[in-house]
Amino acid sequence: MENILFTNVMLYDGTGRAPFMADVAVRDERIAAVAECGTLKRTGAVVVDGKGVALTPGFVDVHSHSDSAAAYVPTGDSKISQGVTTDISGNCGFSFYLTGAKNAQDDFKKAYCNFAAYADVIERAQPAVNIVHLCGHNALRVRVMGYENRHATREELRQMKELLADALANGAGGFSGGPYYLPGKFAPTEELKELAALLKGTGKPYATHIRSEADTLLESLEEAVEIARCGDNSLEISHLKTSGAPNWHKLDAAFDYIETQQSRGVRILADRYPYVHSCTSLRQIVPAPYDEVDTRTLCGRLKESAEYRKELIAAMQRGVERPLERTLLMNSPFAEHRKWYGMSMVEIGKLMGCSPEEAVVNLLRAGDSPSAAFGTMNEENLERILAKPYVVPGSDGNIRSFDDGGTHPRAFGTCPRFFRIAAKNCDYASVIRRMTALPAAKFNLAGRGLVAPGYFADLVLLDLEKFDCNADYAVPNQRALGVRAVYVNGKPGYAEDPDVKLARSGKMLRIR
Repeated sequence: MENILFTNVMLYDGTGRAPFMADVAVRDERIAAVAECGTLKRTGAVVVDGKGVALTPGFVDVHSHSDSAAAYVPTGDSKISQGVTTDISGNCGFSFYLTGAKNAQDDFKKAYCNFAAYADVIERAQPAVNIVHLCGHNALRVRVMGYENRHATREELRQMKELLADALANGAGGFSGGPYYLPGKFAPTEELKELAALLKGTGKPYATHIRSEADTLLESLEEAVEIARCGDNSLEISHLKTSGAPNWHKLDAAFDYIETQQSRGVRILADRYPYVHSCTSLRQIVPAPYDEVDTRTLCGRLKESAEYRKELIAAMQRGVERPLERTLLMNSPFAEHRKWYGMSMVEIGKLMGCSPEEAVVNLLRAGDSPSAAFGTMNEENLERILAKPYVVPGSDGNIRSFDDGGTHPRAFGTCPRFFRIAAKNCDYASVIRRMTALPAAKFNLAGRGLVAPGYFADLVLLDLEKFDCNADYAVPNQRALGVRAVYVNGKPGYAEDPDVKLARSGKMLRIR
């Protein structure tokens, strides 16, 4: 490896202290020295003159779904281009290696239900960014008992514990829950508590998409804390929000509850993407009792039965939580749907010559569920959430390539938008700390998150005044503005300058 000397940079070291002009020397993978600007020797080093722009630690995306994308898109385009150097996947209770890998046509098939083998597959792919993976509860349930709507038997719980214990022993970064989703929604709190108990003494967090972000938001936060207390007393609240206009007023109560629990010793962070449209499977819009049917079965019934379609349309017309004029099609496994990307269900219905509810059913009956963006949040609450010192960025998106336009803009724009919105109420150094050192400590990323001697050289050279993103729902795959270069483990992985030779130098981080 070449030694690198960054000089004439405004250093935000991740601690939250005021920035200062500095030289930073990198030797091999690590930071060798940090000193006053102009004092470190240039001999034998590639000199990078920052010309006064910022140098920061690499950003950490704590909420990602890059389980397989880390290998299938190893260039890490959507992440590294916005300054992310570590991506934490396996969130919301889902883990590809426990479910999807079974049907893979490549090395992932051999990694089915084997965390160590999964980690090896990612490592061999040579990803551009560092990867951490959580072990998900929904995936454990699918592996052991499918989508059955019942409590687990003692034997089934033993099998889930065995799989979780194996993952934690082999480097999983924590345990993730998603009782909002199938089949986790069928699990009682006690099941999650018993599994979370395996976290005791590990320092690893319980990260969760809580049971409800809407009508029972406060009760769901209480459940999450209860589960975390049974673990290692460390909780990561996924994409903190108040969903639906009738629930927007609950934000103060949510803040009060979180901060009270923090004062009582529960180590809580929350993450959030800086958009008011969420994004998940379109099938999440269907009402009860259809919401208790797994996706394959639901789509199959809609395809086969006109009567079933009629019943679901009628049920949706009686009351849908998410307004269909603010429900946008984002991506689909079917090519014929691509012409509607970025359109609302109302717009798609008009083009189909049907109601918005029937448009939803027509999209689902194709045989699988597309992804959709749901506009259930408001800007004022978003700004208030991002102003909190315990809120860190999480994209809730997987790694995408530069030519992939079928996604939510958060895939490419989370870090710059998080920074711009949070900086309205906080100083730059505090926001940078929340994007680097704070999440790195939460997820036990040893030697990462700070610019300090001995730390890994995960670094971002950027113009903070220009740091922003133009990604939107029509053209989501736009690169962040102001990012000059990104270094991962001491090598350049992204650069504005096309003459810079890039490397894929990320690692699969096994958290012990």
